[in-house]
Amino acid sequence: MTMDIPFIYGRLAEKESFIDRVEDRRELKNFLRHGINVILVSPRRWGKSSLVRTSMEELMQEESKTKVCFMDASKIHTEEEFYNKFASIVIQGVSSTLEQKLSDLVKFINRFTPSITIASDPMNSVEVNLKVNPVKESPENILQLPERIAEAKGIKIIVCIDEFQQLANLPKWKNLEAMLRAEWQLQHHTTYCLYGSKMHMMKDIFNKANSPFFKFGQLMNMKRIAKEYWIPYIMSNFKKTGKTISESQAECLCERVKYNSWYVQQYCFFLWSHTDKEVTQKLLDNQLQLVLDTNEDLFLTEMDELTPTQIGMLKAIASGEKHFNAKDVVETYGLGQPQSITRNKKVLVEKDLVEKHLQDFSFVDPVFELWLKREYNILP
Repeated sequence: MTMDIPFIYGRLAEKESFIDRVEDRRELKNFLRHGINVILVSPRRWGKSSLVRTSMEELMQEESKTKVCFMDASKIHTEEEFYNKFASIVIQGVSSTLEQKLSDLVKFINRFTPSITIASDPMNSVEVNLKVNPVKESPENILQLPERIAEAKGIKIIVCIDEFQQLANLPKWKNLEAMLRAEWQLQHHTTYCLYGSKMHMMKDIFNKANSPFFKFGQLMNMKRIAKEYWIPYIMSNFKKTGKTISESQAECLCERVKYNSWYVQQYCFFLWSHTDKEVTQKLLDNQLQLVLDTNEDLFLTEMDELTPTQIGMLKAIASGEKHFNAKDVVETYGLGQPQSITRNKKVLVEKDLVEKHLQDFSFVDPVFELWLKREYNILP
């Protein structure tokens, strides 16, 4: 098969672009097919959405009576939007034709008078507006929808909600959170896969003993794709398009961005597109700078939200400092008073800019770290 563009980023990885995750796919399918809810956590741009999509497509092929519903919670701002979206994706996931979708709407959402929007491809898309008013209605009926349909049709349903932590920003999240847990934990034919890229928020929702979602399901932490998968993939894709990259160059590329899936693909694309025949060290170095430049606007936006002492803390971490309260470290990086240092550690973790391992801090985003070192002339 001819590959016009061998490296893809910015959208779901499919087919040739999906690499490894053999163990993750097996575990995810095993939990969900046996009715165990899954909470999938990893830093952003690690390929959670691609993993879930690929695994669920495999599972549906393996088990014909399993239906999967996909929901993206990133653009949901009200409870009403959540209920409407939830109902839409459930009907969408369990019904394969427009006639079935309309029939299921009438049969299972008969308490409401929904307005229905049919997209340009009616076989694949139906949007439902249930006109739910959570104050007047009983939204529990919507949350029970997949279970009622699964029982009636004799199937199993898996509901996958991406960027689940965004729901915690809803004005009445605490009430919704308690209701979701109360309704979903009683369902025996419906299983939930909840995942998101803001690790701190996800862990707050699922790891705190006083949270309704505490012990809701199996927590899965995604690991980096190992170099034994990346290197052959990179070398093969260069070779298929008449170009050459050495094994050591492919490994160097991966090491520089710490095997982050998004950045490996982006770095590879820039390198591949600027290579005529053979990768050189100069090309390898220049395209890394292009990766940093391309992501600079995002990094500047994140920096704009930080105080001077928080930026100083990032510079200290990037410089390899460990003792932030030491007098010389405080003075060199302008870290402020002890209470500011303690508060800033917490803020940077909450913003998912850094993560804590025992007493050490490291950057969540490897390219942000490289960009910061470049901007402030911090030597490796």
